[in-house]
Amino acid sequence: MKRIRVLAVAALCAVGLPALARAETVRIGYWSSGISLGFGAVLEAGKFMEKEGLTAEYVKFPDVNAPTKAMAAGAIDFAIAASAGTALSVTADGLPMSIVLATQVADLDFVVLEDSPIKTMADLRAKKIGTSPAGSGTAAIAAAILETNHGLKPADYQAVPGNDSRLAQFLVQKDIDAAALRTVTLALLPDVKLRRLGTFREEWKRLTQQDAPPVLGVGLMRNAWMTQNPDAPAKVVAAMRKAYAFGQADKPGVAKILKAAANLSDADAAAYAGLWDGIYTVSLEPADIASLKREFDVFKAVGAVQGSLPDTALVPGPYERSKTIP
Repeated sequence: MKRIRVLAVAALCAVGLPALARAETVRIGYWSSGISLGFGAVLEAGKFMEKEGLTAEYVKFPDVNAPTKAMAAGAIDFAIAASAGTALSVTADGLPMSIVLATQVADLDFVVLEDSPIKTMADLRAKKIGTSPAGSGTAAIAAAILETNHGLKPADYQAVPGNDSRLAQFLVQKDIDAAALRTVTLALLPDVKLRRLGTFREEWKRLTQQDAPPVLGVGLMRNAWMTQNPDAPAKVVAAMRKAYAFGQADKPGVAKILKAAANLSDADAAAYAGLWDGIYTVSLEPADIASLKREFDVFKAVGAVQGSLPDTALVPGPYERSKTIP
């Protein structure tokens, strides 16, 4: 598996570029696909940042790792769902950014077609397995699960990268043997007959011997912006918390936004909205910090990250201060 560190090294080359953000203006980046789209669309449409007195400028990226690279270049100030693997890697490498939230849970299943001869995870040896691109949190978590729980090193199978829609297509066409797909994607494929081999949540619990689910995405913030705007980080987190609460309380409202943002049908938008509580989180409690540190150790054990994760990489201050904002 291509190491996440490669992305960190590439990002280092751009750290010296100037930051252009104005005071109390926050430039927010998110991946315009996957489950990042859902939260980003609700955050933007609901003007939650603006309600906290911030001027928000949204930048959408076609690649899961692009927000982290853009932040290293000074092009954005906050990524709502940076890949956990890449974020852990770049903060361990000392890039000037901090993890201020856990924002997405790795709610995925390993699946095969219903008539597949593959019956267990161990049967994936020498098979083609579809997963997110190298450098993504999904790819790192999948690799850790396969190696630690089932003894399958990267050389023992062929990882086929792609976004969820492409991987689902590959699976239906039998171009791959199995895939790690988000529950959101599976909910939008009611007519495709699939069989589940395992879930990320179950496999991660077995791997870590802890109940906390694996974190897929994190809120990543640029240190210079935090210093220049000391009151703004807590406002950003407060907006994130209120957007999450809106999604929990108003599923029809989420579905309406998703229909407009992602061109989904009524049924698909409702199915997506119904999964909101399980795929998103906005938190950085001590248990979340412990889970992310454990995640770093697991990734390091399978060669996905290197070095050591400093305590300063995880900054709970904005989250704690956000609790005082009504």
